[in-house]
Amino acid sequence: MTASRTPRLTTTSYALLGLLAIRPWTAYELTQQMQRSLHYLWPRSESLLYTEPKKLVDAGLARVTVQHRGDRPRSLYRITASGRRALEAWLDTEPAPPVLELEAMLRVIYADQGAPDQLARSLRSAAAWADSELARARPQIETYLDTGGPFPERLHLIALLVGFYGELFDLIRRFFTEAADLADTWDATTGVGLDAELRGMLERTLRLSDPENPSVSRS
Repeated sequence: MTASRTPRLTTTSYALLGLLAIRPWTAYELTQQMQRSLHYLWPRSESLLYTEPKKLVDAGLARVTVQHRGDRPRSLYRITASGRRALEAWLDTEPAPPVLELEAMLRVIYADQGAPDQLARSLRSAAAWADSELARARPQIETYLDTGGPFPERLHLIALLVGFYGELFDLIRRFFTEAADLADTWDATTGVGLDAELRGMLERTLRLSDPENPSVSRS
């Protein structure tokens, strides 16, 4: 295959290659697994997830076979040796900087155009979302602890992933609840000033940015 015919691979391409490296999947199974295991770290639309495997086949990184279950055909994707080499090469590159979207924080930065109760509601909504996500994860985490889940040989990696998002959701839940309680004490979203609690937030972040701070791990 000539280089001109090789599609440009995206991070989503490599995310799917990673799944194919674990086992073969149908297009439907790939979509379900992406939504189940990669929903938070790499969310993508369902339509994209159905077209992306075809790009991998075109690039020679996966192959597809058509199976029949009753009257309905289904496409089963498998990784190729070239796909494994491409995945290994990608894992050796530097990851892109994180991109974090939090509409509640966008509303914080423009809260001086509204009222304190609007800000407090937005913050509590985000806190409630994080709380519900933690609750939603409980059955899946219990399965990991009880049986190891569908891929027990990968549980050490899953634990790192779950641990990170558990800490993140707990941070969102706690911080946004406390910030909403603080906003409830304001008469307006302008002219508030820097009280002890707000100053403490700035000072704590300053300490975290200090290269001499022993709690900050640096390579």
